[in-house]
Amino acid sequence: MVKYQSRLELIKPMAASLADWLMDYYLDDQWPEIILPVPLHRKRLRERGYDQTLLLTKALKKLLSVRDLDIEQRLIKRTIHSVPQQSLDATARQKNIRNAYTLNGTPPWHHVALVDDVVTTGATVNEITRLLKKSGVKRVDIWSVARTPES
Repeated sequence: MVKYQSRLELIKPMAASLADWLMDYYLDDQWPEIILPVPLHRKRLRERGYDQTLLLTKALKKLLSVRDLDIEQRLIKRTIHSVPQQSLDATARQKNIRNAYTLNGTPPWHHVALVDDVVTTGATVNEITRLLKKSGVKRVDIWSVARTPES
């Protein structure tokens, strides 16, 4: 709804729900060193006019009372503008997203949180996680407000 119907007023309640869950989860675990939002391609950003994942990430940051947990927006870059994943099956999604992202440098962190608004097949977060781990990141936590159940 947020993404395709411009229902930006839903970002804060979705972030609040996710923030509550994260605060409980990390009671028994170590917080990531940095938050990385999954970026849009610049053409898609121009078409839509906003980046729902970045807005979600910023709302989360405000709600989480974790000292020194910052957002890094420049590390991951979407370099290939492809068709929207929504219309594709799982196999096509993986092909569509392969090599669509690059890293601007080597991340200095060992534990990161990757934020995506919705995880459907996992193709996007898997691709970015692959890049991050290849560059030395040891742990990637996926933060998302929704996960499509596997069929």
